[in-house]
Amino acid sequence: MSGLGPRYPTEKPDHPYVQHSFGGFLFGSYNSLFCAGCGYGIIGHLFTRVFEDDKLDPLSFPLIIGIGCYTQLVTLAHHNSQKIFALHGRAPAIATGIKLANPKLKPIIFTGDGDSLGIGGNHFIHICRRNVDCVILIFNNSIYGMTGGQGAPTTLYGSKSTTSTYKTFENRSDAVKLALAAGASYIARITVAHPRTLMKYFRKALNHKGTSIIEVITPCLTYFGSKNLDSLGAEYLGIQGSKMDTGGKMIDWIKRNSVRKNQARFMDDDELFNRYIIGEFRYDNSKPEYSEEYAKIQKRAMEED
Repeated sequence: MSGLGPRYPTEKPDHPYVQHSFGGFLFGSYNSLFCAGCGYGIIGHLFTRVFEDDKLDPLSFPLIIGIGCYTQLVTLAHHNSQKIFALHGRAPAIATGIKLANPKLKPIIFTGDGDSLGIGGNHFIHICRRNVDCVILIFNNSIYGMTGGQGAPTTLYGSKSTTSTYKTFENRSDAVKLALAAGASYIARITVAHPRTLMKYFRKALNHKGTSIIEVITPCLTYFGSKNLDSLGAEYLGIQGSKMDTGGKMIDWIKRNSVRKNQARFMDDDELFNRYIIGEFRYDNSKPEYSEEYAKIQKRAMEED
């Protein structure tokens, strides 16, 4: 075992992007620190695939990683990507500083639902409000995974966690609605069960000027799936649920519990309760970008001096 986690036998034929990951580049084999069934491995490989296929300049797209289980994505992220680890919830503040210091850069933020909507909620609101040119990938696993499975702002109503052993009774936070109200100019939601669409949205965000928010629904088998039934979110159908105790069951549940935006228009509130509406919710190129507007103020101030 290396300091980067377990190393697994190299399969033949080898996964074409393993060697481009940080762990694969160092050791020549797949490395992971995640629990079996976690969706973060999917996200890490998709990021590395886009980074490699699109030949992104690592000096132009700094990767800012927040605090959570997903912080360990460092082993799967492209080995050339320039990685910065943030304090819990503060990744948007670091991205804003980077963008103002060098407007040519486009920060990419990895953040969790607790990191961005819990402790970092204030920073999240203001980076959306300012429309800072960056990409924010929010990994929503409906739980606080790193700290022991506590109920999170995104935990679904009626589900169980280590701090809600009977049921969660709070209303959950909706990252898309919050981003829409705060003013982000590109907003989408997708799941790890839709990898090609996730890559499409990510590429679109990379080419968009302004704050791009992509919420990614991803499974946490250890703390969410193991405590809840796959009928969660579809109680109105009368489904007899079973425990989500494998990664495959959680992926299937996420797919069943997701509704495309155009379908959601024909469903009532009861049918949409506790479900994930996926798709693109805003794409606005007309909104001024923060660092460009800031540069205009700088120029005016210097001319007046």
